[in-house]
Amino acid sequence: MIYEDSKFRKIVMMREKLDGEFVLDAHTHIGERSLIYHLPDSSAADLVREMDRIGVDQAITFSFAGITSDFAFGNDICASAVRAYPDRFIGFALVNPHYHTEIRKELERCREMGLRGIKLIADYQRYPVEGPGLFPAYEYAHENGWMILSHNWGPPAFLDKLATTFSNACFIIGHYPGPADIYGEVIRKHENVYQCTCAALNFSDIEAMVDFTPSDRIIFGSDIPDLPLMFSLAPILYARISDDIKRAIIGLNAKAMIERWPGK
Repeated sequence: MIYEDSKFRKIVMMREKLDGEFVLDAHTHIGERSLIYHLPDSSAADLVREMDRIGVDQAITFSFAGITSDFAFGNDICASAVRAYPDRFIGFALVNPHYHTEIRKELERCREMGLRGIKLIADYQRYPVEGPGLFPAYEYAHENGWMILSHNWGPPAFLDKLATTFSNACFIIGHYPGPADIYGEVIRKHENVYQCTCAALNFSDIEAMVDFTPSDRIIFGSDIPDLPLMFSLAPILYARISDDIKRAIIGLNAKAMIERWPGK
């Protein structure tokens, strides 16, 4: 499709709602309580209100509170959001590798509360990304067919090893790693590895991502409320790629991913 005729480009230029399209935001945070952030508009109701304004149908979400404080408390907030809006939120449990002996028990508790995946953020928890304290999470995801989204997977060789060893888990690269083809080979090699668009905000970032990553393995993520939802969505809608690829990235790829790794 000619860029100027793109339906999605016109929608964002006219500030219209994404009606008639399935949109799934695969990277959102819930709950304002955190030691490192103050985000007043981050309740479940706040997120749903913003999702409705833009036209986002569903979102994968995980807690702020669990990043640097009580992960169980944060997971309770996430589970509460899922209970309140079961058709809108897919909840991920956040764990802390410093408490590695508690990870399996906490993930089982979260599964019983309706959460369906895992969020890792070792960098913020001052723990090595490749450290052994995270392996209970990989094992649990492999055993239960769960998705894992990590803020940072470290060297590509490490992610390659994880995707091979824990092949029944789905590994999501939580942030755009930059214009270099850092994880492209790993994604092309493994059907259980996905790239999130979160923070691909510069001109041509999305086009570059499509160039080095299979387009059916790219999923939209905004980082709301850390970043504005449309701040992350607009670069996809404006990108010089076909509307069919845009449609896949903003929702259909994530929908297929969740159907394959339902985490129930």
